[in-house]
Amino acid sequence: MNKLFQILIVLALMAIVATACSTQAVQAKPEDRAVANTAAYETVLGKSLQDTDVADFISSNNCSGTGQLRMCNAAGIVLWIDQAEKVETVYLYLNKTPDFAAYKGSLPLGLSRNDTMASVEDKFGQPKVEHAPQAGWELGLPDESGTPDHIHYWAMYKRFGVTVIYNSPYASDKGANIHAVLVSK
Repeated sequence: MNKLFQILIVLALMAIVATACSTQAVQAKPEDRAVANTAAYETVLGKSLQDTDVADFISSNNCSGTGQLRMCNAAGIVLWIDQAEKVETVYLYLNKTPDFAAYKGSLPLGLSRNDTMASVEDKFGQPKVEHAPQAGWELGLPDESGTPDHIHYWAMYKRFGVTVIYNSPYASDKGANIHAVLVSK
């Protein structure tokens, strides 16, 4: 099994457990504070936990957790930390859950919160024939895909370092909306 796929499965399971078992205290207007800090995920990706940008992001977003996960509930973000203590993957929740606010920042690669599977495949596509745009457009199908939690379809675009998680378990549901986005370094 692919290492990235194993990591994604573990991340999904840990996020589910964290959501189910979380005892986070309610804070006054966490969304207001999170909006200012969510765009910083791009500056922490691939950096060490000891990096100033990472430390500032974690403290300003009241991120919790140890080991491989830092859960930034108010920002709608989970940071996946590798063995070298670098931020390897950022999990962006696009919808509010009982324990996570909705991520408010911009999405990578021109993705939009309202994108469907069909529009993502169109955005990630390429010309059928290079230097002949009239030949049409090939859909940007994922490099790998699966339904590890049997609830969401995961489309992994290794060439972009992005995994798009949809709100449907079916690869054929082209109208499915984006549930979450994982960005990897």
